[in-house]
Amino acid sequence: MSAAAAGGIVLTCEYPPFPGGIGTYAGELVSELRRAGFKAVAIAPAYPEFPAPDREPDTHRILRHHGITPVSALKVLNVLRSSPRHSILLAADIRSVLLAAILKPLHGRNFRAMIHGSEVSKLQQGGPLFRLATWAYAAADLILANSQATLQLFSASFGSPFESRVTYLGVDHAWFAPQDGGFEHADLAALDPQSAVVCTVGRIEARKGHLESVRILARARDDYGLADPVFVMAGRPEDEAYVAHVLAEAKALGIPAIQTGRLSQADLKRLYRRAACHVLCARELSGKIEGFGLVLLEAAAQDCPSVATRLGGIPEVMGDTGVVLPADDFDGMARAVAVYAADIGTRRRDGAAAKLRAQAFTWAQCARRTFPELWASA
Repeated sequence: MSAAAAGGIVLTCEYPPFPGGIGTYAGELVSELRRAGFKAVAIAPAYPEFPAPDREPDTHRILRHHGITPVSALKVLNVLRSSPRHSILLAADIRSVLLAAILKPLHGRNFRAMIHGSEVSKLQQGGPLFRLATWAYAAADLILANSQATLQLFSASFGSPFESRVTYLGVDHAWFAPQDGGFEHADLAALDPQSAVVCTVGRIEARKGHLESVRILARARDDYGLADPVFVMAGRPEDEAYVAHVLAEAKALGIPAIQTGRLSQADLKRLYRRAACHVLCARELSGKIEGFGLVLLEAAAQDCPSVATRLGGIPEVMGDTGVVLPADDFDGMARAVAVYAADIGTRRRDGAAAKLRAQAFTWAQCARRTFPELWASA
């Protein structure tokens, strides 16, 4: 089979330009297949609230974000029926897995299913949704996971007779490029050059530990001499009440906090360069766990070390770089933040080590492990 004839189909209920790990994963896989010369069909949601992307050949925006209607399911079936029979179908999230399994008698394709930490942890054993998910995953010929931790979580819930493979996520080459110029965001542009900036990047929700991060900065200031700390939360708010709680706590503790909303990639790169460190104080909440932590790689690509909790896939991403501590070791995290802010040599050394590790996580490698048959037949 020629490379031009071979291809993959990515079915997903989250896709760029929506910001998020699953969407980034699905979009990067499609892009990587196309860069390698394979035909890649994307079946994805439309996002009227975001600027319309440029012309997208072989991209069918017929789903809703995290939602499937009977009409869109029929449209998906038509795309699957009209696509070449040898194309490999990947269901990139749990809703897509359910749809691929339900439609399987009608489209007749085998498919592989990608699992993510929070999706797996949401399902309570014994409930109707769990039984439905168990049936859908059993219909897949291969289970893919974004980390060993996610795969172990899946096996603990669903058993381990499935054929499975870990396909670590990657970081785009653009994240490693330097970024000139000053901040576009007004509040970031106004930062005092003497301030010790610490950032948390990603959706603003309790799972990311913003509240705990504020408390850690206060402890770093009070117990370890962290001078002039500023906490920057960059990302889309998932829970406005939680955002208000974090900001109120920061005010009560005397920690200046900036909520930027979604930043451009250029400003995110500037923020990582400016920050003493990136903090991901991830929490294990009911139905939510950090299965990978893509922001850890993006920060590392800009020589920014991370201080994070030993939870989910985080240790697999960070390896022996930065600082990884138990989720309840707030004192250790406070001390680490203070060291990075005060000791530029340590910050540079650990940032360089983190960058070197991040270079090993590529979307090309992720695509090859997801669709190895395509490269074998090229």
